Amino acid sequence: MTCGAILLGSAPRSTRMHTPHRLLLRIIIANLVLVGFTVCLGLWKSGNPSRYFGEGRFTTGASCLQLLAVAACAFGIFMARRRTIPGSRLIAPTLVWLLVGVGFVFLACDDAFQIHEDLDHKIQAFFQMRPTALGDHIDDALIAFYGLIGLAVLWICRREVLRFRPEMQAALVIGFIFLALSVACDALAGDRGVLLSLGGDATTAKWLDGWFSAGDGAFMLLGEGSFLAGFYSAWLAARSARTLPA
Repeated sequence: MTCGAILLGSAPRSTRMHTPHRLLLRIIIANLVLVGFTVCLGLWKSGNPSRYFGEGRFTTGASCLQLLAVAACAFGIFMARRRTIPGSRLIAPTLVWLLVGVGFVFLACDDAFQIHEDLDHKIQAFFQMRPTALGDHIDDALIAFYGLIGLAVLWICRREVLRFRPEMQAALVIGFIFLALSVACDALAGDRGVLLSLGGDATTAKWLDGWFSAGDGAFMLLGEGSFLAGFYSAWLAARSARTLPA
């Protein structure tokens, strides 16, 4: 099941071959293949495993596509849940899916247009911050903040989200773990002092920087893929009306 099929197609008549855990495994494997290819290509071309991760690379396109696919699934869940509710009024609990969809569209735009990196520079300029190890981690903090906002929204609306617990629980847990690992790798890759202390010399520090940068991109793709698996499975469940009306 490709991202394009999710964005343009409809749910299959039978979902027996698309159980949540099996779908999650397939999407993670697909992302691992992409990660492996990207790392090998970077090593072959330049000896740097992170060369084809990051802004402006083909992995950015893959990341944006996954994020937009998650958004499409979230919007689909919202529309499906609305059909289970009599009347035309907006019911607050179901709005979580609309908010999540908007959030993932923003994340795709952030990935494509480097919004949080630009915001990092503006924050440092506004506060007239000199280049320091702390200032270099503002963009990492912004990504972590995005994740905390997502967790907060899901927690506040947990009664609605838990309607899809069998479809989403494992995918969300794994996705947030991958997100945390991505943020950790990004923070380590940007900290010259830590890299030097770990590597002992500039050459080894540069080698570690390349691998931590690759880990940042790899774990981000894996996290997005995990979220995609969970939201797509929830969308299938919502379409088949297996959930109870609000």
